[in-house]
Amino acid sequence: MKVRSLILAMITGVYLLGNSVFAPLGTPLHNYNNDVYGLGMGDTGISDLYRINCNQDNPSLLITANNVTLSSAINMGYYWYESDSDSYRDDALYLPYFTLTVPIKNHRVGISLSSLYSGNLYTGKSNISYVAGDTLVYDEIVRKTEDIFRTQLHYAFKSRYLNAGVSLIYYFGNQVNYWSLDYDNSGFTDTKYEYEKYYSGVGYKLGLSKMMGNLSVGGSYEPSAKLNGNLVNRYNFGNKEDTLSYHEDLFEIPENANIGMTYQFSNTLKMNLESNYTFWSKSDREYEDEYGNSGKYEDSWRIGSGLSYDPVSGYGRWYERIPFRLGGSYRLLPFKNGGDDIHEMALSTGSTIQLDSPGRKIDFALRYIYRGNSDNSGYRDESLQLVIGVTGFDIFQKRPKRTKERDIPKVDPGMGVREDTQ
Repeated sequence: MKVRSLILAMITGVYLLGNSVFAPLGTPLHNYNNDVYGLGMGDTGISDLYRINCNQDNPSLLITANNVTLSSAINMGYYWYESDSDSYRDDALYLPYFTLTVPIKNHRVGISLSSLYSGNLYTGKSNISYVAGDTLVYDEIVRKTEDIFRTQLHYAFKSRYLNAGVSLIYYFGNQVNYWSLDYDNSGFTDTKYEYEKYYSGVGYKLGLSKMMGNLSVGGSYEPSAKLNGNLVNRYNFGNKEDTLSYHEDLFEIPENANIGMTYQFSNTLKMNLESNYTFWSKSDREYEDEYGNSGKYEDSWRIGSGLSYDPVSGYGRWYERIPFRLGGSYRLLPFKNGGDDIHEMALSTGSTIQLDSPGRKIDFALRYIYRGNSDNSGYRDESLQLVIGVTGFDIFQKRPKRTKERDIPKVDPGMGVREDTQ
């Protein structure tokens, strides 16, 4: 049944990494694991070898770091949700990723933690019904949260012929479906029900990249992975025991393929072009839309492009010294609502503040994301996000010595002696 009135709220923190009005259908948010620099270029960067690139979808890009490199970010913004009759606004703050890269000659090793898929929604309504002459006033709450994370151990080898990388992945996550009725009349029993899945599993990913003068190309492949876990059922949360059961193949990570190219027009100007394809149709995942129609996940794809202007430090007028990035992307989601496809469009821009050394910087990205159409798919959501990232803060690097050993000149006894003292 369609909820006429939406009360939407985001729980602030790392746990709820994505919020969308389409969350009841599955996981509408797919994180392509670009760093903040790449987010400002239309969420691209899988092939960019012309900078320190902390993209986590292509492990071969670790070779761009020649020092121990830390990178992390914070995402904050506003979210708007709209049905055919109502609209609401919410805000959120979370940490999207963390990476660490360590170089060892031509080898690179690294670790990372990030979100992969997510979809979270909290809805509620107040209602009145009449039963046997009694007036019942009650609040109905429906909450759906689903998040898939991945911790990765990366290895990359740097070669003038072809850069190669591999990632060992540990997936973990959960899904919670919660429903409750809270009556104003104490003579009626309030009801709560919760259905929760916990799952985890392992997988791997391969990545390649190659620079050819002003052109670089890169790509990655991530095969499907089966996640096992537990199902927990709770009813009324009283003295009744939880029902716990173990299941294999509780969730399937779909097969992913990504490819991109970067062209450098000059030392200051370059362009990214990228495509991503997710083979959801090979999985067994199904969904039910708001009209009660059942469906099977279909393949999802995305294309993105972006431009970057990185000026040479100290040259030009003040406005010519400001780094600038601009880009956009277009994506087809893997499910439908009411038989209509759901599309996602995003625009982004960004800049950089360079710190005391070339490897240390603060990146900024401003993103606008539009998903769905309330006239066709029944709902729509928008978000405006500011992402701030830090890169290159090497906690293992020794501080440079500002002093060094030197000889202290000796005073000549014959110099500086007054004649009247002789």
